[in-house]
Amino acid sequence: MMAGRFVVLIVAALAGGCMLPVRSGLTATVEGVVGKDNIHEITGDYFHEPRVVLDRYGNNRGQLLHVRLSTSKNLVSFSDRKHRMMVLRWHFCDNARREVRLGIPQAFVNGREVWLRKPSPRQDGAGRFVYDAILRVRDARPEEDRRSFASGVVEETFDLEREPRDVCVRVQFISKLIGNHTKIARIPKEEIAAALGVDVSSARSRE
Repeated sequence: MMAGRFVVLIVAALAGGCMLPVRSGLTATVEGVVGKDNIHEITGDYFHEPRVVLDRYGNNRGQLLHVRLSTSKNLVSFSDRKHRMMVLRWHFCDNARREVRLGIPQAFVNGREVWLRKPSPRQDGAGRFVYDAILRVRDARPEEDRRSFASGVVEETFDLEREPRDVCVRVQFISKLIGNHTKIARIPKEEIAAALGVDVSSARSRE
């Protein structure tokens, strides 16, 4: 089910037409790690079999990264008003064009999927709207599992614990004819390494 949702979201995103910017002041920070004992608090029932996801994309301790997104604009309300699908698009900041299964394309609010359920985001003490997101720690799948059946492109493998890298994310609002996107928010590799308990100075780095 999770893989099917991922494919649907990506196909819809690629089908989007003209993309216009939307001012939202997007920021992204790592809140910590999540595992089998608390991932449902963030994602609800999105992962029907969390153990499989954690084994495939988590570190050796079965952990993924919990990312907090913050905006000055209520993006859920914007998406609903414009009748556009809200999708997170992730990439390594040093290579925006490379295909990589880096972050979950769905955002969450109080354990509810934004795309399907349109929950109203909560506001922090500064009046900014906050959303939860999940960043994978690694993709250790063999090459045959990372190769696209349609295009033949092989998704990049990575391990943020062994090789921390800056990660970039933006929010896109997809429709058939026209869409919108926020600015890109950067998550520094030092922040990722700290959440994973890694010394970035001793870990391998490509940046």
